[in-house]
This record gives sequence, structure tokens and C-alpha cells, in this order.
Amino acid sequence: MKNLTPALSIAAAIVCSLLLLKKNHEAQEARALVAEAEAKREAIANQAAQEERQSKHLQTQLHQTQTDAILSALEAQKLRQQLSSPNAEGNKRPADALFRDPQMKEALMAQAREGVEKNVKSMFQSGLAQELHLSEEQAAQLHYLLMEKMSLLSEQILVPMMIGELNEAEMAASGKATRQAYDENTAKIRALLGDEGFRAYEQFEKTESERENLRRFVPKFEQAGQALSPGQQSQLLAAMTEERLSFKFQHDLGDMSQLDFEHWYDNFTDEKLIVFGREMEQLNDRMTQRAQALVTPDQVALLKSLLAEQLQQAKFVARTTTAMFGKKQ
Repeated sequence: MKNLTPALSIAAAIVCSLLLLKKNHEAQEARALVAEAEAKREAIANQAAQEERQSKHLQTQLHQTQTDAILSALEAQKLRQQLSSPNAEGNKRPADALFRDPQMKEALMAQAREGVEKNVKSMFQSGLAQELHLSEEQAAQLHYLLMEKMSLLSEQILVPMMIGELNEAEMAASGKATRQAYDENTAKIRALLGDEGFRAYEQFEKTESERENLRRFVPKFEQAGQALSPGQQSQLLAAMTEERLSFKFQHDLGDMSQLDFEHWYDNFTDEKLIVFGREMEQLNDRMTQRAQALVTPDQVALLKSLLAEQLQQAKFVARTTTAMFGKKQ
């Protein structure tokens, strides 16, 4: 997932949160329906015990009550599906009561903030402050600015899109405001770090996916009996980051600065996702080729397999997330 833009990473977290909330909401509805049906059943059963002569009639009533409960559940599900369909304008994402609930918006915002915090924390744990030779005060300022930067999309575009507050007609104005805020944030980071420090920061951010991949891969190498030595890890990371920095993408979906905020849907068309996936495969091939001079053939084979698996997961996240946030046809 980290090979994709932070926007998709955060969007995926929002989608997962939404699905969980909807699942819990629907489960509560289902339990309520079952409880209601059970209450009716018990009432009818008690009446049947008291009025044995009417048992046949009451059994029929019991069956009808259970049938009504099932039909009510089906109607509720059908209604939810209708509310999740595009409206006549085809622009605004229709929102049922769950979407319109202020608590839902706050829950999605909280999930987005958690995703942003995780991304920023990961970079600092990878040694961002040390790489840039920052003081504690500078590190705190950079942390704040990165939180601000990565929160822009979720607060101004992604969550408003999800809950129906932002439609296609409003996207250009919102995107323009988001781009202005992003550029202002970038200027603050550059002022804090200086030109040389800013270039180092950009390279560090661009190659964070390689550091995260290696952290995730190391235990899998150990489990496979192909443990990487500290020296191999260091050499492999250096080779992977060099390949990442020298590779030129046609549409780099991992670079937030290249996104068109005013035409959000155009960033993740089928064509661009296909091209990006193909180019990621090429980059992975270059990384495994570099690895041949650094690790054993068995380790190269495992690295190739792990990179391919990671890419397939990233493609799945991209497809499912853009399907949720994508433009209505």
C-alpha cells in the first residue's frame, strides 16, 4: 500500500472504518429485528398456552410474525441499497441517516487522523530527524507541518466526498483551495529545512516505502530460513532506494505533489492505474536485479516473490478504494 499515494493509504483506512461502522450499524438493526420477532413470538406462545382452543390460529399468526420480520429486514436492506445509489444528478454521493450522522463524520475524521499520524510516525521512526540533522524543536515543527500536509486531503476532499458534502461541481473550488493550502505548507517546510534539507526530505519521503517494505520483509526471510544479515539489509536498502529515486514514472501516484486536486477523479483512471502497476513491476525487476550482487539466489527469489505479493496487495487497495471514491458514471 505504501507504494501508492498517502491519499489512497488514508482513504483505504477511511473505507475500512466506514465498512466496520456500517457493519456494526446493520448488525444492531438485525439484532433489533430479531429481538422484536422473538418478543412477538413469546407473546404469542404465552397466549397460546392460555388459550389452547385458539392454538391453530395463533400458530398461523406466529408464522406470519416471523415472515413479517424477515420481509422487514429485506426491505431495510433494499432501502439501504437504494440510498447508496447515485441520485438523479449523478454527482453527490447519496447519504442515508448513517452517513448524515455527525458522529459518522467525526469517526471518519478520527480514522483519517489516525492514518496520518501512523504515516508521519513511521518516517520519524525511520530516522527522518537524524537524516536531516534536526534539533528537537525543529523535529517537532516538522512533525506538525507533515501532519498538516497529510491531513489536507482527508479533511478537505476524501471525507467530504464519502459523506456527500462534496460533489463533482464543487470539486474544482475545493481542489484549488486544497492546492493553495498544500503549496503554503510546502513553503513552510522548505523555510524550516532550507533548500538542501528540503531536497533531502523529499528523497527520504519518496523512499519511505522501501524502508517499510524491508522492515516487513526481514521477518519473512527469517521464517523462510533465509535470514538477511545486517550488512545485507543495509546494502539491499541502499540499492532499493537508489532504484526508486532514479526511476521515472509516467504518473507517479506515490507523489502527492503531482496529484491534480481540482480534477480528483482524473488522478486514478483505469489507464493510469494500469500504467502505474506496470511501471511498479519494472521497478521491482530492477530492484531484484540489483539484489543479485548482494544476496544469495534463494534470497533474491524470495525478495522477488515478496515484492510481487506487496504489489498485488497495493493494486487491490487502489482498485477497491478508488471504486468507493470514484466518479459516478
